[in-house]
Amino acid sequence: MAIVIIVVAVPEGLPLAVMLTLAYSVRKMLLDQNFVKKLASCEIMGGANNICSDKTGTLTMNKMTVTNIYVGADKILKVNDEKYNWDDYLPNKKHQELFNQAVACNTSGTAENASATEQAMLKMMVKLGLDVESIRKKHIPEPYVRFQFTSKRKRMSTVIHNCDVTGFDARCHMKGAAEIVLSCCTWYFDQMEK
Repeated sequence: MAIVIIVVAVPEGLPLAVMLTLAYSVRKMLLDQNFVKKLASCEIMGGANNICSDKTGTLTMNKMTVTNIYVGADKILKVNDEKYNWDDYLPNKKHQELFNQAVACNTSGTAENASATEQAMLKMMVKLGLDVESIRKKHIPEPYVRFQFTSKRKRMSTVIHNCDVTGFDARCHMKGAAEIVLSCCTWYFDQMEK
């Protein structure tokens, strides 16, 4: 009632009324054990019509597992196996090396200490019997060039060296939103080669 009187009686009281309303919202959210740092976030959340969330990893234990890889064809990993055999998934040695560089060098942290997505990729590398740190030491010199993931870029990129590519020593690996990464590509593997 007091807020209505302020708004009706004095137009200048509108900002005060908004602040009081937001403060009341914050107090109510604290009772639901939601900590609000900024008052404006209550207003923003009040205007949300749809909230989308993925169940796996967000609402459960935040653990992910790589189940499929695309290497010229969709390959399903046997996730219950202790170890993976490279030849079952990618028989071409050059493609194996490219894949190893892409996963090991375009991730940060370790299989135990990284984001859930990166942990899943690094655990897959461990199951393949690869030493991620030695691959990183070979291809990522100090200082290295890495463009971190941002919500604006929607991708992360790392420039690696010692690639053994004829005429070129450096290569840029990128990961991120599929539509962003694909728009940067000029070609891709569309068939398996021995």
